Amino acid sequence: MIGQWTNATADTNDRNIARAGARKLAGAGLIAMLLFLSGCASGPQVKSGNAYTDLYDGKSELTFSTLMPVESAEEAIARGDAAYRQGKLDEAVFEYIRSLELDPENVDTFYKVGAINQHKGAADKAASAFQLALQLEPDHAGALEGLGLMLMKQRQHEKAKTLLEQAVAADENRWQAFNALGIMADLRGEFAAARTYYDRALAISPRNARLHNNLGYSFYLIGHWNRAEYQYQTALNIDPEHERAWRNLGQLYTRLERFDEALEALIKVMPEADAWNTIGYILMNEGNYRQAEEYFSKAAKASPSYHVTANDNLAQVRRLIARSGD
Repeated sequence: MIGQWTNATADTNDRNIARAGARKLAGAGLIAMLLFLSGCASGPQVKSGNAYTDLYDGKSELTFSTLMPVESAEEAIARGDAAYRQGKLDEAVFEYIRSLELDPENVDTFYKVGAINQHKGAADKAASAFQLALQLEPDHAGALEGLGLMLMKQRQHEKAKTLLEQAVAADENRWQAFNALGIMADLRGEFAAARTYYDRALAISPRNARLHNNLGYSFYLIGHWNRAEYQYQTALNIDPEHERAWRNLGQLYTRLERFDEALEALIKVMPEADAWNTIGYILMNEGNYRQAEEYFSKAAKASPSYHVTANDNLAQVRRLIARSGD
């Protein structure tokens, strides 16, 4: 099927989570469970000095050699925050690392470094920063959520679920954690639980096209077509360029044999030949071979450059027709 959820990504909000008593928690089991993320033989240790440069994944430090020296961790953090607001992510991380050399126990700074690295796709460095945050504060919601989202992306769903549940227990306003828990519940076939998670996420972020799309797909999975359509349309009203919602809407209309509407939805995000082929593919997977044959033929005729792929599908569906005796 082409329909699917919109996945969760790292949240870069720098929330301050209450620390009272947190450092008394061991946290060792959590760190051990996540070692594979950073590829280390042992978990990263909080150290002073310049040991944090391995968390940096940007341009050479020489690029920032003209930056004025800082006199305090607070000054470096302020500079990092200013660079972040300007979209200068490498410079922001560089400044945050300078602050950590002066204040190696600032858990929120480790979290910021992790969130930026996660956004940039530097998974190992993000994981190391999140782990360092959790060594200082084992119930830091942002770091728990960040690691949970990374584990989910790596299909380590049970470990991800554990971390994300801890994240929302520490901070009930983590909509990305609720969204990810919803996706994994759908994958387990726990559809009622999934919709509860999406509802929790939407209560936090009601005009979030990603969440409405995911809730729609959850309804689609159990055959609640009208509710699925409503959620997809809501997502598109919020974000008319939401590609996954258009694809999911096209899939839904194909299942409902509303083929003109399916084509109209799909050509919003793909060439017409691809749209015909997609409709055919959905129909073939549903066992509707004769109609699939019709749409594969349309795809092959619609674009010479698409001729090979469409005809491969056409040949496959004709073999299925012959086998089924239809």
